[in-house]
Amino acid sequence: MSIPYTSGDFTSARANGESWIEYPFIEYGDNTTKVYHLVCEVNEVDYAPIALDTTMASASNADVISLPFTADAAAYHVGDFGKAKIDGGLTRFDRQFANIPSVRSDSPSGTTAYTYPGISPSNIDGTERTVTAASNAANVTTLTCTNSVSVGDTVYINIVTSTGSNIFTSSGFYIALTGTSGSVVKIPAIIVGTTFESGTLTELTIQPKAQKSIPTGSLSDYSYFLPGVSAGITDPTDVEETPVFAPFSAQTGEVANTLSELTIPNSSSYSADVAARNFIVIASNVTRWRGNILQKQNVRVRAL
Repeated sequence: MSIPYTSGDFTSARANGESWIEYPFIEYGDNTTKVYHLVCEVNEVDYAPIALDTTMASASNADVISLPFTADAAAYHVGDFGKAKIDGGLTRFDRQFANIPSVRSDSPSGTTAYTYPGISPSNIDGTERTVTAASNAANVTTLTCTNSVSVGDTVYINIVTSTGSNIFTSSGFYIALTGTSGSVVKIPAIIVGTTFESGTLTELTIQPKAQKSIPTGSLSDYSYFLPGVSAGITDPTDVEETPVFAPFSAQTGEVANTLSELTIPNSSSYSADVAARNFIVIASNVTRWRGNILQKQNVRVRAL
């Protein structure tokens, strides 16, 4: 049988020809971020790890006899992996150095089930029209006024009616019914047994919506930090998660499932986001990428 021996040539780690360079994000168009794999062999008794974050600025820094690649002072030690005994009293391991990846945005991250907030109706900043006539038949009130209302739109109605010397005011939000066209708007009956006196119809700037849960495409943004190296980051706790979209009542601070002018964000600002096809952050997390390099992922969906 063979007699194992220890060669003096391996008292220091030797990076062999199996060493290679990984481009972890090449499929996303990032051809600059590298992970250097120094596949090394060293006498088992002489193996010693080096400190995380040590740069690959030289062979001495990397604690190998020679570098198989051009030195890279922007590559930081992220660990030794796959350590295993091999013949001849040697140990083989993969000593890795990684660049801090560049920011990566708009990476498709699949379909996400998300619950969008509802929007309550509001007549604030709406267009007020003068109602010139109103009548009631078959549980439908027909209003006459200049308007641009379509069937299914919600409108705000304020109607004054009378019976003899008694005056009545009816107001509220109503949905325009089938038959609405031109100067005619039909709504559920609000004039019953009374005579029309005057009124206004307000076309809403923001149409109400019900809360809805739907699958929607999501995008992820990634940013990377190395404490002690990245600007402004001295400790892992310095990397903070991004606040996520979480509407709440401006009055009580409670979670709001339906937006209004009394929520944060309010219905106007959120509707502006919808109109502009902006995105909202629905999840944010900070994890360890490699070694001490941290990754922050923000998941975004389009406001609907």
